Amino acid sequence: MRLGKLEVNLEELQRFIVKAKKKGYAGSGEKIRLADGSKIFIFQEGNLHYADNYSGSEQAPGFELVRWQNEKGPWIWLMSYSGGMNPRFFGDEDLSKETFEFLKKALSQVSIKNPFRGPPNYEIGDFSYAMNFVGDFKRFSGKEQILDKRLKTEVFSQNFNGGLAIPK
Repeated sequence: MRLGKLEVNLEELQRFIVKAKKKGYAGSGEKIRLADGSKIFIFQEGNLHYADNYSGSEQAPGFELVRWQNEKGPWIWLMSYSGGMNPRFFGDEDLSKETFEFLKKALSQVSIKNPFRGPPNYEIGDFSYAMNFVGDFKRFSGKEQILDKRLKTEVFSQNFNGGLAIPK
């Protein structure tokens, strides 16, 4: 597909995003702390450069950005996200740790067809994850949530949106 003057294989881009996510937050990627206090995961392969940059802990908005060729190249795909722990549970370090460990497991199940966040549904032990979206890889918005069966309530939720960027 042509994105401005660039010819980008969308299937290759989707595979790259899944690989980058699995090597980033959802995997064992190296997290770099920036001078502003935010954290970033970076992955480069061929002509594609991925960065996942977020700030905060219990509530940590951020964005994932794919650029053409390198960290200074034109944007070709972006996803922003915002949300976090239910404010009722701010300060509950044990629950936050359990929730974010579960979130990483859910996010590691990301699919090539819908490389946004995790799968539509995922469960392990006391936690269940749900992700719903509208649109497709080219333009989308959605929400994810985690329920704790012990507490019988939502402990985490996050909205996300994004899609292709077409450089001039």
